[in-house]
Amino acid sequence: MKAFRKRLIILVLLLIVSLNMNSQIKTICGEVNYEQATNFSRYFVRQYIMQFNSKASLYQEYNIKKIKGKLTKNQSDQGLTYVNEIKRNNLSPEFFYSNKKDLFFREIWFDKPLLVKENNLIFKWILQKETRKIGTFICQKATTTFRGRNYIAWFAKEIPVPFGPWKFKGLPGLILEVYDTENVFHIITKKIEINQKSICKLNITTKELQKPLTLKMYFKERKNLINADFARLSSKMGRTRPLKMDENCDDCSESIEIFNKNN
Repeated sequence: MKAFRKRLIILVLLLIVSLNMNSQIKTICGEVNYEQATNFSRYFVRQYIMQFNSKASLYQEYNIKKIKGKLTKNQSDQGLTYVNEIKRNNLSPEFFYSNKKDLFFREIWFDKPLLVKENNLIFKWILQKETRKIGTFICQKATTTFRGRNYIAWFAKEIPVPFGPWKFKGLPGLILEVYDTENVFHIITKKIEINQKSICKLNITTKELQKPLTLKMYFKERKNLINADFARLSSKMGRTRPLKMDENCDDCSESIEIFNKNN
C-alpha cells in the first residue's frame, strides 16, 4: 500500500512538472513597422505598426497628425472645380485587428470613428515558385484577387504566422510586402522584430471591439457622413441647393476596395 502511494505521489509530481513546462513553451510573436502608400489623384503615405502572435495580429497607424482641411478652387479648360481636403482632429488610430476567423477594423470618417466587423474573410491565394529577399528573410511570392484588385504578396515562411498588414492574411508565413498590379496600393516592411515569449499580448482590449457595425451598416453610415459634408460645403459656397454625391463620378473609383453586390 505504501509503495502504491509513493508511486502515485511521483506520478502527480511528474504531471505538475509537465504542466509547468508546457505553460512555459514559448510562442513566436513580434512587431513590424510598415509604410502604407496610396497613389490615386495624389500620393499619400501613412505609418503603421503591426503586433502579431500565432493567434492574432493588430495593424495600427501611428505618427498621426491633425489635418486642418480646406476647400480649394481650381480653374481649368474643363471649368471650375473644387478640391476638398477633409480635416482630421480625431487622433484615435485607425486599426485592423485580425484573428484566424474574423476581422475588426476602425476607420475615421469626418472625425467619427467607425468600428466594423467582417466575418469569415477569406483570401484565395495562389502560391508561386518565385522568391526574393526582404531584409534578412527569404520571401515567397503569392497572388490573389480581392474586391476588384489583383495583388502580389511576399511572405516569409521563417515567420510561420498567417497574418499580414491591412486586411491581408491566410498565407503560411508573415506578409512583408504587398501591392496591387495597378500600383495604387503598396505596403512595405521598414523594420521587424521577432520575439519568443510564453505570453504575447496585443495592445487592444475587448472594450475596443464592442458593438461593431456590419459592412452594410458601415456603407450606410459612411454615405450619411459624406452627404453631411456635402451639405456643409454647399452652405460654405452659398448654394441654394445642396451638392449631392455622384456615385458615378471619376473620383468615386479612388478606393482601395471596389465593392459589388457579391463582396
